[in-house]
Amino acid sequence: MTTEPPAEAPRTDHDSPWKDALEYYFEECLQLLFPAIHAQIDWSKGYSFLDKELQQITADAQTGRHHADKLVKVYALQGQETWVLIHAEVQGTPDSGFPARM
Repeated sequence: MTTEPPAEAPRTDHDSPWKDALEYYFEECLQLLFPAIHAQIDWSKGYSFLDKELQQITADAQTGRHHADKLVKVYALQGQETWVLIHAEVQGTPDSGFPARM
């Protein structure tokens, strides 16, 4: 008699809501969590999220899920384009694969 291996329980997605909030409140998040970086950005020039570009360069990751974090194009006060990469990782329980994902 052949038995199939037990199905893995679906993983709860704790990261996506935080990443959505980071996108919606990007300027406020930087102001609260990274005030020195916030102060170096020319907010009058706007910013744009480059998630699709980030997904293209991380597509070969060997970590299972391929949810890209937030890559944001901003402009420094001196005028040059620069990028901000934000990695959010929410852990509800211990995970032996955590160091490999980082």
